[in-house]
Amino acid sequence: MTRTAHPLPQTGRTRTTLRVVGGLLLVVGLCVAGLGLWGFVADANGMTSEQPSIEWSERGFVDEADEGFTPPGGFAAMGLLAVGGFMTIGGLAALSFGTLGAQSRYVAGETMPTVKQSAAYLSDGRGVLGIGQDVDQQQESATGPYCRQCGTRNDEAARFCDSCGTSLA
Repeated sequence: MTRTAHPLPQTGRTRTTLRVVGGLLLVVGLCVAGLGLWGFVADANGMTSEQPSIEWSERGFVDEADEGFTPPGGFAAMGLLAVGGFMTIGGLAALSFGTLGAQSRYVAGETMPTVKQSAAYLSDGRGVLGIGQDVDQQQESATGPYCRQCGTRNDEAARFCDSCGTSLA
């Protein structure tokens, strides 16, 4: 048995890259947005309106207030908030794209039984386009010839087997 090449050979690497980059963007974006929010709130409360003065002493330049880190204020805070928000949204998007296959498989697995039951209910057990019928029901509904190759019963008008494709003539 020969293996055929996958049409998109880099999908595993791409998914991993999206997950790693998405996680990093999310963490950094939340930190930057938090710093911007802190500066915006501090500026609104008047904490950054007056910058502490710096004076020379024996130890070098010393901050008079010596309050430690002062949050950015004004437009810098709004800019940090915006950049952090965009980074967070980009990180969430990358994480979503990195897990899209798993999300799709989960949704299909959860919804298909409901679709089959609905199709069987709405069509009185006959199904709609084959959905909602059991394999036994499909074979019982066929009234044509049996296939010589696989033994599947086919429709009366069928010229080829529905299961294996062998000619029925």
